[in-house]
Amino acid sequence: MFSGVSLDQAPPFEAPLIFFITAPLFAIIGAILLIIGAGGFGVLHSFTIGFLTLVMIGALQQMLPVVVGVRFKYPKALSYTLIVPLVIGVIAIVAALGFGHADSVSVAGILLLLSLWFFSLITIAKLLKAPRKSDSVIAMILSLLSLLFATILGVHLLISLILGNELNFLAAHGAFAAFGWVGLLIIGVSYQVIPMFYVTEELSPLFKQTLAPAIFGSIVFYTVTEDKLFFWIINVLFLSFALISLLRMKERQRKLKEPSVAFWQSALILLIAAAIYSFIDQDERYAVAFGYGFAATVVYGMLYKIIPFLVWFHLSSRGFLGIPTMKEMVNEDFIWLHLYIHLSAIFFLFTVPKLGAYITIVENLLFLWTMRDPIKLYFDYRDRPSPLDHLQGR
Repeated sequence: MFSGVSLDQAPPFEAPLIFFITAPLFAIIGAILLIIGAGGFGVLHSFTIGFLTLVMIGALQQMLPVVVGVRFKYPKALSYTLIVPLVIGVIAIVAALGFGHADSVSVAGILLLLSLWFFSLITIAKLLKAPRKSDSVIAMILSLLSLLFATILGVHLLISLILGNELNFLAAHGAFAAFGWVGLLIIGVSYQVIPMFYVTEELSPLFKQTLAPAIFGSIVFYTVTEDKLFFWIINVLFLSFALISLLRMKERQRKLKEPSVAFWQSALILLIAAAIYSFIDQDERYAVAFGYGFAATVVYGMLYKIIPFLVWFHLSSRGFLGIPTMKEMVNEDFIWLHLYIHLSAIFFLFTVPKLGAYITIVENLLFLWTMRDPIKLYFDYRDRPSPLDHLQGR
């Protein structure tokens, strides 16, 4: 799967894992906030920063050695340094925006600005040192630049909230966060993982070279002009990505029916639906379709691939050959069940939001329950002496 990556290159499993297992807790918190009727911005940021951003930070730590050929020097220390201010920052912003606790605004702004800018800047610096500036690398750089812009605009909005000023740049903040940070990162990762995981043909070089810069440029024009034309252009670009990627997956060489393929296909169909809906309205239903429909569906599908693989990779690289295979670590029936529950959650978030929130809680508890076996397996073996030590006479 990640051929050519040695144990020395890969970050310790704990580095991305802490983000992967913390993120679903914020999805649950966001759902609870929706049920009790807390402020909509609190719900939104619990999902976007607490859930999506945490997963993506963990994924980037894992993907850089694989996709780019560079790595963070102290990945575990970096994870622990980031997770604390991020978690406190998200809790603070939820308290501020969900419950009107004005004293939490400054805490949220400072912690989120410092942690997200720190991560963005050091990651961009790593990407700029990449041996080859592939289309994935370009998309990741533009994604992280978007995170920088989204964060500074978010802090500006928090300051405006404190001062009681008009909330300018709200649409720009949302565009850089959703389309730039989340959307471009998924696109950049997809260039690698869809052909690699699912044995599909790659997208055309011209399409890959132009898509991410075109989306980023359209976000900038939308920010400057506030013209809905650019909002629709962004959605048309995402629509083209979804249609072409779906076609590639339909034509894939490996026709095995597996849930992670279904997660990706569902995500791309939901992205098409979101793009079409953007021409009708840009309300909270659009945010559900793009954010929890497209982005979260990709996230769940990828985590079901990544976590078992990393457990197998780290243990087998240390010489533990009798461990379960990736398929044996996780019961696929539970993954299929999660997909069905997830799709029903999206449907009800559209139609009966509080019921959708209850289902969202169920699906995230199911995800954590399903991941317990591979994670427990890793920690059961982590401190055991490696069989390779004995063979090498250590």
